[in-house]
Amino acid sequence: MSTKFKNLRNDLEDLEEESSIEFGSGSPVSENTSGSKVANYILLFAFLATLVFYTGSKINFPTFDINPIESFVQELNQPDEDLLNRMGTRMEEMGYGAMSHEQLIALREEGVTATYTSQIRDIGYTDVTLDELVALQNADVSGTFARMMKELGYELSIQDLIDLRNANVTAFFTSNMLDLGYTMEELTKENLIRMRGLGVTHQRAERLMEESGARLSVDELIRNRISNQ
Repeated sequence: MSTKFKNLRNDLEDLEEESSIEFGSGSPVSENTSGSKVANYILLFAFLATLVFYTGSKINFPTFDINPIESFVQELNQPDEDLLNRMGTRMEEMGYGAMSHEQLIALREEGVTATYTSQIRDIGYTDVTLDELVALQNADVSGTFARMMKELGYELSIQDLIDLRNANVTAFFTSNMLDLGYTMEELTKENLIRMRGLGVTHQRAERLMEESGARLSVDELIRNRISNQ
């Protein structure tokens, strides 16, 4: 125990003894007695503060690095065992072999599910690998986009789909450009990417067609967009 702590305790004991003598003598309580009581309270407070400090410095409290909200969200987002088992069964049936729960969770965190895999395969990409499925999801290639582009007449590879979505090409834009009379030979993957990269919209193409009385070529649409930026 520190010397300072011992001195404070001894002082407190001395004051208690003095107070008991004064009150036990039968003399009337004076203003000095009142002041002594205040001093006692102050010293008691100092004694308790020192005790807390001294005790706290000797105890190592464990530290916790836990964010309860984050832990709750992570636990909430974790798929249950039954879901993982069913996903594993379907992925194995589609030819991806037996997969561990860790592998299945990693795929789900990338957005790849058995349903998504089935959609992509049903469109005709039966040889799609797990890495390609992850790349498709990272590029925001939905099963709907891949299916609609095929229905529009496009035969696209996995990488074509990724490149188109990375350039923000949508099936909606492509369909509307086809409706304006542009052919698939004009609306190649490269031209679709060029137009979307410069901000050419089907509304702009339609307006220019009405103003000029003729359908502008893709190159003319691109030049018009560049000159008006």
